[in-house]
Amino acid sequence: MCGVGCSNALQWEAVPGSLVLLAEEGPSLMYRAQATVRGAPERGRLTSAHRPHGDAGGARSWSSPLFRSSLVPMVLADDDRQYVAANAAACLLLRLPEDEVLKRRIDDLTPPENRSQVGPMWDAFIRDGTQRGTFELLMPDGPRVQVEYSATANVRPGRHLSILIFPPGRREHRLSNQSPARSLLTVREREVLGMVAMGMGSSWIAATLGVSSSTVETHVRHCLDKLGARNRAHAIALGLRAGEISLELDADM
Repeated sequence: MCGVGCSNALQWEAVPGSLVLLAEEGPSLMYRAQATVRGAPERGRLTSAHRPHGDAGGARSWSSPLFRSSLVPMVLADDDRQYVAANAAACLLLRLPEDEVLKRRIDDLTPPENRSQVGPMWDAFIRDGTQRGTFELLMPDGPRVQVEYSATANVRPGRHLSILIFPPGRREHRLSNQSPARSLLTVREREVLGMVAMGMGSSWIAATLGVSSSTVETHVRHCLDKLGARNRAHAIALGLRAGEISLELDADM
């Protein structure tokens, strides 16, 4: 259940070279933020040529193009639960520039009444290696937002990745309950949507797969139609939630 002040109407919109977050807060206030998304690599997998140099333990060393360009909010924390990297989508979600995000710990974005649970949850996460569920974020400017998260420990030694998406609304809950267990998307559609989720444009995807840009756009339209999505960003969220796609970053980044 979302806490007091939680924004229940949040929507991502992908526009060329940018990401926009729209959030309705109360009956009349519409929050809008936009950030430039850095260019994605032309290949679906990160190679050593894409890895940044220097600052071996800090945020900038984890500035992989796939992490930075993804339309899905992602954050990286260290062993002390201190944030050490956040992509553009995460900064929009938190309404902070990355430099401000990096001054905070997971505990700082947890409502006071829930902070006693953070330590035990973190210990279980590090022990098990993965964790997923629903978490209520206390936004730096006051409101609370409930997100679903999927976390992977030690994507690099001492670096722990969390992927954040908004929980489904009532309509999406009904649709998911009515959906059959089998996959809605074809193998190629899942591949294309996964690349879109990592911030790759149609031309990059076409070059990677050896197909035309129009073919890529056709696959994207099929994904939207089959998932009942409003736009690409909505399709990514629905695809992640339904298990149609996953975001795979190389473990040796």
